[in-house]
Amino acid sequence: MEKKIPIYYATINEDLAGLELKQQGIQNIALVDSPAMLTEWLMFSEQKPIEFKMALQEDQRIITAPVIIADLPIYRKVNEDGIEKEFYVVYKKDTNMKVLQKYMSDGNQKKVKLTHDTQDLSKGVFVFEVFMSDESRGISQPKGFDLPDGTIFCSMKINNDEIWQEAKAGKVKGISLEGFFDLEKEIDLDEKQIESIIYDLIRK
Repeated sequence: MEKKIPIYYATINEDLAGLELKQQGIQNIALVDSPAMLTEWLMFSEQKPIEFKMALQEDQRIITAPVIIADLPIYRKVNEDGIEKEFYVVYKKDTNMKVLQKYMSDGNQKKVKLTHDTQDLSKGVFVFEVFMSDESRGISQPKGFDLPDGTIFCSMKINNDEIWQEAKAGKVKGISLEGFFDLEKEIDLDEKQIESIIYDLIRK
């Protein structure tokens, strides 16, 4: 029998107040070598977007990547009191809009890490653009991506020479968030069902 794994919907608890509310949502963004969202970024030249794994022009030093892909089940494993728990987290489009608005309102755009393992913020790296694809408002996703409507994308400017060289060398492959969200249980699915959902969403 296929084991069942719970799927939770991420939410922002708007009933909280003060510090508890401030801690909800995206706190930091990190450059990572294995993004949870399964996709790599696009790096832009000065004139036009270039495809994955092509030569780069260094004058722009812009990285664009999805931060939260709408409806995509994201695998998580945690240890609570010595007991390992497996589950998936899903961010819906309406939640992503709240997450994006709160992130911008909180002013966390300068909080950029190189990996989740450090408390140090990366110098010479900053977020200059964050948006959500939204067909109802005529906002398309960047060229080269085919992801669900409601996906949040992030663009970074990389002025740090060392970090840019690591990006060019493929040592970091994406952008990942750090944050706190409430989780509401939706359903239990087996691994084949979850795999089918991910395949349909990513279209690869």
